[in-house]
Amino acid sequence: MKTLHRMWLLAFAVMISGTQVAAQETKPQALVITAENLMAGDARHQELPDSTALLPGDVVHFRLLFTNVNEFPVQRVEFKDPIPTGLRYVASSAKVDRADILVEYSIDGGETFSAQPMIEVIEDGRPVMRPAPAERYTHIRWLVQGWVQPGAQVTAEFQAKLPDAQQPPAPERTQ
Repeated sequence: MKTLHRMWLLAFAVMISGTQVAAQETKPQALVITAENLMAGDARHQELPDSTALLPGDVVHFRLLFTNVNEFPVQRVEFKDPIPTGLRYVASSAKVDRADILVEYSIDGGETFSAQPMIEVIEDGRPVMRPAPAERYTHIRWLVQGWVQPGAQVTAEFQAKLPDAQQPPAPERTQ
Protein backbone atom coordinates (compact mmCIF):
# COMPACT_ATOMS: atom_id res chain seq x y z
CA MET A 1 0.00 0.00 0.00
CA LYS A 2 1.39 3.35 -1.00
CA THR A 3 0.33 6.16 1.30
CA LEU A 4 0.30 9.76 0.16
CA HIS A 5 2.04 12.19 2.44
CA ARG A 6 0.90 15.56 1.19
CA MET A 7 0.62 18.92 2.87
CA TRP A 8 -3.15 19.01 2.42
CA LEU A 9 -3.50 16.04 4.75
CA LEU A 10 -2.47 18.38 7.55
CA ALA A 11 -5.49 20.55 6.77
CA PHE A 12 -8.00 17.97 7.98
CA ALA A 13 -10.12 19.36 10.77
CA VAL A 14 -10.98 16.54 13.10
CA MET A 15 -13.02 17.25 16.15
CA ILE A 16 -13.52 14.77 18.96
CA SER A 17 -15.80 16.12 21.65
CA GLY A 18 -14.58 19.62 20.83
CA THR A 19 -10.86 18.85 21.10
CA GLN A 20 -8.48 18.82 18.16
CA VAL A 21 -6.37 15.64 18.12
CA ALA A 22 -2.61 16.10 17.84
CA ALA A 23 -0.99 14.28 14.93
CA GLN A 24 2.12 13.20 16.82
CA GLU A 25 1.84 11.64 20.27
CA THR A 26 4.03 9.20 22.13
CA LYS A 27 1.04 7.29 23.48
CA PRO A 28 -1.30 5.45 21.09
CA GLN A 29 -2.79 7.90 18.62
CA ALA A 30 -6.49 8.64 18.95
CA LEU A 31 -6.76 9.35 15.22
CA VAL A 32 -4.82 8.04 12.26
CA ILE A 33 -5.57 9.45 8.81
CA THR A 34 -4.25 7.77 5.67
CA ALA A 35 -4.66 8.58 1.99
CA GLU A 36 -3.92 6.12 -0.77
CA ASN A 37 -3.81 6.89 -4.49
CA LEU A 38 -5.78 3.95 -5.87
CA MET A 39 -4.22 4.48 -9.30
CA ALA A 40 -0.58 4.52 -8.12
CA GLY A 41 0.21 1.10 -9.60
CA ASP A 42 -1.04 1.75 -13.12
CA ALA A 43 1.18 2.23 -16.17
CA ARG A 44 0.92 6.05 -16.10
CA HIS A 45 2.51 6.14 -12.64
CA GLN A 46 5.24 3.55 -13.11
CA GLU A 47 7.33 5.94 -15.20
CA LEU A 48 7.13 8.78 -12.67
CA PRO A 49 9.86 9.46 -10.09
CA ASP A 50 7.12 9.50 -7.43
CA SER A 51 4.61 6.76 -8.23
CA THR A 52 2.18 8.18 -5.63
CA ALA A 53 1.93 11.53 -7.45
CA LEU A 54 -1.61 12.52 -8.38
CA LEU A 55 -2.47 12.68 -12.06
CA PRO A 56 -5.74 13.83 -13.61
CA GLY A 57 -8.38 11.13 -13.16
CA ASP A 58 -6.73 9.57 -10.09
CA VAL A 59 -8.92 8.49 -7.19
CA VAL A 60 -7.67 8.86 -3.61
CA HIS A 61 -9.05 6.70 -0.80
CA PHE A 62 -9.08 8.45 2.59
CA ARG A 63 -9.39 6.47 5.82
CA LEU A 64 -9.85 7.87 9.31
CA LEU A 65 -9.33 5.44 12.18
CA PHE A 66 -10.34 6.72 15.61
CA THR A 67 -9.35 4.74 18.70
CA ASN A 68 -10.73 5.60 22.12
CA VAL A 69 -7.45 5.79 24.03
CA ASN A 70 -9.22 6.81 27.25
CA GLU A 71 -9.97 4.48 30.13
CA PHE A 72 -13.64 5.44 29.91
CA PRO A 73 -16.30 5.47 27.17
CA VAL A 74 -16.72 8.64 25.08
CA GLN A 75 -19.66 9.99 23.16
CA ARG A 76 -20.38 12.73 20.60
CA VAL A 77 -17.35 11.75 18.54
CA GLU A 78 -17.28 13.87 15.41
CA PHE A 79 -15.04 13.75 12.34
CA LYS A 80 -15.22 16.82 10.10
CA ASP A 81 -13.05 16.67 7.00
CA PRO A 82 -12.70 19.09 4.12
CA ILE A 83 -12.46 17.56 0.68
CA PRO A 84 -8.88 18.53 -0.23
CA THR A 85 -8.69 21.52 -2.55
CA GLY A 86 -8.50 20.41 -6.16
CA LEU A 87 -10.19 17.07 -5.49
CA ARG A 88 -13.87 16.22 -5.87
CA TYR A 89 -15.84 13.91 -3.63
CA VAL A 90 -16.80 10.61 -5.32
CA ALA A 91 -20.57 10.19 -4.95
CA SER A 92 -21.71 7.56 -2.41
CA SER A 93 -18.13 6.73 -1.35
CA ALA A 94 -18.46 7.74 2.32
CA LYS A 95 -18.44 4.56 4.42
CA VAL A 96 -18.57 3.74 8.11
CA ASP A 97 -18.15 0.58 10.17
CA ARG A 98 -20.98 1.21 12.64
CA ALA A 99 -24.72 1.56 12.15
CA ASP A 100 -24.97 4.44 14.65
CA ILE A 101 -22.95 6.93 12.58
CA LEU A 102 -24.66 9.78 10.76
CA VAL A 103 -22.87 10.94 7.59
CA GLU A 104 -23.51 14.50 6.46
CA TYR A 105 -22.13 16.78 3.76
CA SER A 106 -21.50 20.49 3.34
CA ILE A 107 -21.52 22.58 0.18
CA ASP A 108 -20.73 25.87 1.90
CA GLY A 109 -17.24 25.39 3.29
CA GLY A 110 -18.33 23.47 6.40
CA GLU A 111 -20.78 26.10 7.69
CA THR A 112 -23.84 23.83 7.45
CA PHE A 113 -24.28 20.08 7.03
CA SER A 114 -27.04 17.84 5.72
CA ALA A 115 -27.45 14.20 4.72
CA GLN A 116 -28.55 15.60 1.33
CA PRO A 117 -27.48 19.19 0.65
CA MET A 118 -29.84 21.06 -1.63
CA ILE A 119 -29.30 23.80 -4.19
CA GLU A 120 -31.71 26.13 -5.88
CA VAL A 121 -32.02 25.77 -9.65
CA ILE A 122 -34.33 27.45 -12.15
CA GLU A 123 -36.73 25.15 -13.99
CA ASP A 124 -39.41 26.50 -16.31
CA GLY A 125 -38.62 29.99 -15.00
CA ARG A 126 -39.25 29.04 -11.35
CA PRO A 127 -36.75 28.39 -8.56
CA VAL A 128 -36.86 24.80 -7.26
CA MET A 129 -34.71 22.90 -4.77
CA ARG A 130 -32.69 19.93 -6.07
CA PRO A 131 -30.01 17.70 -4.50
CA ALA A 132 -26.55 19.22 -4.89
CA PRO A 133 -24.21 17.21 -7.12
CA ALA A 134 -21.41 15.42 -5.27
CA GLU A 135 -18.73 17.57 -6.93
CA ARG A 136 -20.13 20.56 -5.00
CA TYR A 137 -19.41 18.93 -1.62
CA THR A 138 -16.74 20.78 0.34
CA HIS A 139 -16.74 18.78 3.63
CA ILE A 140 -17.88 15.48 5.11
CA ARG A 141 -18.93 15.03 8.72
CA TRP A 142 -19.37 11.76 10.60
CA LEU A 143 -21.29 11.90 13.90
CA VAL A 144 -21.10 8.84 16.16
CA GLN A 145 -24.50 8.68 17.87
CA GLY A 146 -23.59 6.07 20.50
CA TRP A 147 -20.79 5.45 22.95
CA VAL A 148 -17.27 4.41 21.96
CA GLN A 149 -15.87 2.07 24.58
CA PRO A 150 -12.22 2.17 25.79
CA GLY A 151 -9.96 0.64 23.15
CA ALA A 152 -12.76 0.50 20.56
CA GLN A 153 -12.17 1.83 17.06
CA VAL A 154 -14.35 3.70 14.57
CA THR A 155 -13.50 3.78 10.88
CA ALA A 156 -14.71 6.41 8.39
CA GLU A 157 -13.72 6.40 4.73
CA PHE A 158 -14.35 8.28 1.50
CA GLN A 159 -12.89 8.73 -1.96
CA ALA A 160 -12.05 11.88 -3.89
CA LYS A 161 -10.95 12.29 -7.48
CA LEU A 162 -8.56 14.68 -9.19
CA PRO A 163 -10.65 15.85 -12.16
CA ASP A 164 -9.56 15.19 -15.71
CA ALA A 165 -8.01 18.20 -17.42
CA GLN A 166 -11.08 18.72 -19.65
CA GLN A 167 -13.52 18.88 -16.69
CA PRO A 168 -14.54 22.35 -15.53
CA PRO A 169 -13.11 23.38 -12.16
CA ALA A 170 -15.13 22.76 -9.01
CA PRO A 171 -16.95 25.80 -7.61
CA GLU A 172 -14.94 28.08 -5.36
CA ARG A 173 -15.28 27.32 -1.66
CA THR A 174 -14.49 29.01 1.58
CA GLN A 175 -12.82 27.13 4.41
